[in-house]
Amino acid sequence: MTKEDQIKIINSTINKARENLRPLSFNLIFWGVIINLMSAFHYFFKPIVEYSTYSYILYWIIIPILGMVYMIRWNIKKGIKRGYETVLDRTIKIIWAVFGLGWIIILISSLLIGNSPVPQILFLLGLVLVMNGLIIKFKPLTIGGIFLFIFVLINDTNPGINYLVVNMIGVTLGMLIPGLFLYRMKNSG
Repeated sequence: MTKEDQIKIINSTINKARENLRPLSFNLIFWGVIINLMSAFHYFFKPIVEYSTYSYILYWIIIPILGMVYMIRWNIKKGIKRGYETVLDRTIKIIWAVFGLGWIIILISSLLIGNSPVPQILFLLGLVLVMNGLIIKFKPLTIGGIFLFIFVLINDTNPGINYLVVNMIGVTLGMLIPGLFLYRMKNSG
C-alpha cells in the first residue's frame, strides 16, 4: 500500500465520520430553532399561551412531543437509508433517549409540584450536550453544554429573571450555534 493510498483511506474515514454527524447537527439545529420559536412566542404572546394553566402546560408538552415524533421518524429514516449503525451512533441515540425519559420525568414532577421545569430541563440538556461534545470530540458542543450550566446557575440565583429569555439564550448558545458549527464542519474538507 502506497503512502497516497493510506492518505486516501484516512481521508475517506474522516469524511465518512463527518457524514455520520449529519443527524446530530440537524437534531441540534431543529431543536434550537423549535425551542427558541416556542420561547419567543410565549414571551411576546404570554396572554395567549398562559390563557389557562392547561393551555400553558399543553403548549410546552404537545409541541415538543410532536417535535420528538418528527425527529424520531426522521432519524429512523436516515438510519435505514444509511443501512448501518456505528457504536458512536448507538451511544448518541442512547444518550438522547435517556434525555427524553428524563424530560418526561421532569415534566411530570413539575406538574405535580407546580414549579417551572425549565431549570431542570436546561441542566439535563447541558449534561447531554457536554457528554455528546466529549464523545464526538467537538469543543463547541461541550462549551454549549457548559453555557447551559451557567444559565441554570443564573436562573437559580436570580428568581426574578425571565426564564424564557434565559431559555432562548441558553438554547441558542448550547444547541443552535454548536449545531450550525457541526453542520458546517461536516461539510468542509
